[in-house]
Amino acid sequence: MNDVRMPATVAEAEAAWLVAITNGDEEQRDLMLPDCVIVHGPVGNVHDRERFFSYNASMGPIVEAETSEVACLERGGRAIVTCFQKMRVRRLPDLPPFLVQAVATRVWCSTDEGWRLGHMQLSRRQPSA
Repeated sequence: MNDVRMPATVAEAEAAWLVAITNGDEEQRDLMLPDCVIVHGPVGNVHDRERFFSYNASMGPIVEAETSEVACLERGGRAIVTCFQKMRVRRLPDLPPFLVQAVATRVWCSTDEGWRLGHMQLSRRQPSA
């Protein structure tokens, strides 16, 4: 892990995650448990942390991310966060970033170092009409 301060609260972890996904694998890796599982994509991929990073690299960098309608249930050293998440992905350098919308569920685990991501599910959604 890099020399970074781990989030002390779930709100800090969520804010750090949105920054990390726009800054690359290392910052994301620092926030994730080594055995973190990610369920994502239109076909329901189930990936470990490193496979998820490989998949993301093939999609292009996320240049902007935001969440809304955030709900959090915290108990027993675990927190389940559900939200709508918007990400702008730069697929090609000469085109504007592509908007991806998802419903995200993240399970954060309290560790001695701070809150770390243990599981994430991203379900793509279509923009409302």
